[in-house]
Amino acid sequence: MRPAPVRLIRALMIVAIAACSGDRESGVVAPPPPSSSPPPAGNATIVLNSAVRHQMIAGWEATAQAGYEHPSFPLFADSLFTLIVNDLGVNRIRLEVRSGAENTRDWYADWIAGTIDDATWRCHRYETVNDNADPATRNDVGFRFTDFDTKVEKVVLPIRSKLQARGEQLFLNVNYVAFENSSCARSAVHDNPAEYAEFVLATVQHMHSRYGLVPDSWEVVLEPDNTSFWRGTQIGRAIVAAANRLAAAGYDDITFIAPSNTNMSNAVAYFDDLAAVPGALQHLTEISYHRYGGVSTSALNALASRARQYGKGTAMLEHIGSGYADLHADLSVGLNAAWQQYTLAFPGTSDAGGSLYRIDVTNPSAPQILPGSRTPYLRQYFRYVRGGAQRIGATSRVSSLDPLGFINPNGHWVVVVKAAAAATFDIGGLPAGRYGISHTTAGGAGVEAPPVTVGSDGKAIVSIPSAGVLTFYRTN
Repeated sequence: MRPAPVRLIRALMIVAIAACSGDRESGVVAPPPPSSSPPPAGNATIVLNSAVRHQMIAGWEATAQAGYEHPSFPLFADSLFTLIVNDLGVNRIRLEVRSGAENTRDWYADWIAGTIDDATWRCHRYETVNDNADPATRNDVGFRFTDFDTKVEKVVLPIRSKLQARGEQLFLNVNYVAFENSSCARSAVHDNPAEYAEFVLATVQHMHSRYGLVPDSWEVVLEPDNTSFWRGTQIGRAIVAAANRLAAAGYDDITFIAPSNTNMSNAVAYFDDLAAVPGALQHLTEISYHRYGGVSTSALNALASRARQYGKGTAMLEHIGSGYADLHADLSVGLNAAWQQYTLAFPGTSDAGGSLYRIDVTNPSAPQILPGSRTPYLRQYFRYVRGGAQRIGATSRVSSLDPLGFINPNGHWVVVVKAAAAATFDIGGLPAGRYGISHTTAGGAGVEAPPVTVGSDGKAIVSIPSAGVLTFYRTN
């Protein structure tokens, strides 16, 4: 069983989404009422309203790739994970398990040992060989978890330890990946829901017995529209089969995430099809999508509407190149409970938005950890808004200032403002207390202004020197 705090956050997410669903027929959340005491004329003002409740935040996710196969990894791993947890604020990990983990040969181990080349590994890594002909009786010899275990030991466990040191729990999302189109041969073993359920249980029991880990969620299949088999109906059937198999083994609190399409618009149709499968929705907590195609405000609204209708969260869980503008839209319009750009880190010179940090290994004996150009802006959200935070009403009187308000689990309020230009403005509706001010613009990352004290009038005046993101947060 997973620690109680994560289970509680997930339960509260469902309650919060149901409570803030507003008009369920129209899928529209009622706008916050106007402020009872407007600020002075001419001020660009943001007003918070805690009576208006939106989604609860499950976590800020990244895929468990951190350059762990590079020879310099031991030299930068600890410093990297310290930055990821304590500075950036990632608290949720996507741990991928390839369909090829069910196989008579450990292709990953052979690749690492140098007995096969990269092309051969890529040819076989999603290839599935059935453990036996009976999905009800598992032959453990038919599962090879070296690839999976490497990610657990080199990435997941260190990050979990650092979160525990902060008094937080890691949210672990295990993600099944089956890109058979990139394999040398099509493997149809897991097309059978019972065989898929056997694979899910084998993976969960392996990680539980070996590491004491139980996933918080299982993401049914990565990018089903990049496969020849996985469609909405098949995803729904897989959820039901896997949930029943897990519950029978005592893992009845693992929930499911789907459909995770590359195309945002397709995700709506896939979700509708999986929702039509009897029993599937009761196990699903997040409606997931990527931003590689079909991106539109109407598609984002449709996903948010489904979330309100069925009491689910939404989650944008991959897009190489996404920055704070996408994150802000996914939180405000899409009602996201979780969000991911892509990986934690990777050695190299590219800064295309595929990793939160880039590792400069020009000198392998002295690697340097460099944030991606988009990362400081994402930090303005991730660092200050923690897992279990409740999003509340926040309105602006000027279009160039776009606010989001949150209340963290410890009761501290946070306001994140996306600013289109330089501005000085006041924030109203705040609880009295001491607040910090941080901003990221083209002129500086994570710049801290002197803290301010909010009095009984609930107001504070803040400034941002140019376009970017400002975070106003209650300090300890």
